Amino acid sequence: MKKMFLFTILFFLAFVNSAFAHTGLKSSSPQNGELINEELKQIILTFETKVEQGSTFELQKLNGETISVENISLSENQMVGNFPNSLENGEYQVNWKIIGADGHPIEGEFSFSIDKPVTEEPAEEQVEPQEETQPQTEVEEEKIETVNEATDDKNQQDKTPSYVIPTIIGVLIVIVVGSFLLIMKRKK
Repeated sequence: MKKMFLFTILFFLAFVNSAFAHTGLKSSSPQNGELINEELKQIILTFETKVEQGSTFELQKLNGETISVENISLSENQMVGNFPNSLENGEYQVNWKIIGADGHPIEGEFSFSIDKPVTEEPAEEQVEPQEETQPQTEVEEEKIETVNEATDDKNQQDKTPSYVIPTIIGVLIVIVVGSFLLIMKRKK
């Protein structure tokens, strides 16, 4: 009886550690929803635990066009990718897929926008003012905010707290062990 109880506790401890090992995105540069006003040469993703070889990410414009990312490197819990060309102004989404320290594949996404100042050559002719309309940048900012809010809501829905799965496993093991001990006690 005591050996069975000890075996169950050891079994529980072995699987709780692997349940805690799942990882997620800890931080990124640029951050989710960030508006970049300067040249962006690389993306840095930092995860909660070490990531394994085979982990990668891709960059897409919101219209679905994939942007080339070169030299994606892994170092412990960080993944870095460089761009061969400067990124144009617009909205981008990073889709990452990693293999966590426990061997489980995990994926996620976040978005950011680039709005670098555009240098224009002086116009030779004076253009007459047209009717006042809402400036393009305010319209773009409203779109960015809407996309960021939707992405944040989706990320909040997708992110299950890391303690939920181990807690469920623990409760199930306690119920199984308790039932086993109760059955063994009644047989005596």
